[in-house]
Amino acid sequence: MKDYWLAKLISSIDQVDSRKRLQKSVYLLQLAGCPLRCDYILHYYGPYSFELAGLIDQLDGANIIEEAPEPTGVGTRYRASITDRGRKALGNIQQTKLGRGLLSKIKPFVPRFEELNQENIWVLELAATIAYFHEGNWPKAKKQTATFKKVRVDDEKLLKAVKLAKKFKNCA
Repeated sequence: MKDYWLAKLISSIDQVDSRKRLQKSVYLLQLAGCPLRCDYILHYYGPYSFELAGLIDQLDGANIIEEAPEPTGVGTRYRASITDRGRKALGNIQQTKLGRGLLSKIKPFVPRFEELNQENIWVLELAATIAYFHEGNWPKAKKQTATFKKVRVDDEKLLKAVKLAKKFKNCA
């Protein structure tokens, strides 16, 4: 039911401004206990899930979500939003006993997803990377992230990212 959970998260806000934001937000939500369990690897932009990318493609192909391409100076960004068909499908699922059970599991994570959707994308990327490197040692994870992302260890956004990572990594 990962597809349901992902569609439900996306439907909780107007739109998600990029696949990168979806990747990093879902990663942090999973650390906080979100049932959307996708495997992640470390990628140039931080934690990345091929499985989540496939789910996004699947939902887009089924017209549950719509990804609107937007050219940027360095490539294309895809803004994701729920379609009318997606809203109807979610509504139909939520009317079932199984759907209500699924909804109860994802509902606590909706406000946190909304919060991540408002976060600066660079801070979000740094936070997900710090959380990925974290193995019980925040200063070490911060230093590894600074080296990996080529930022100073006292960078203002890196320090903000540490706080954000701790907020999600420590609550599960």
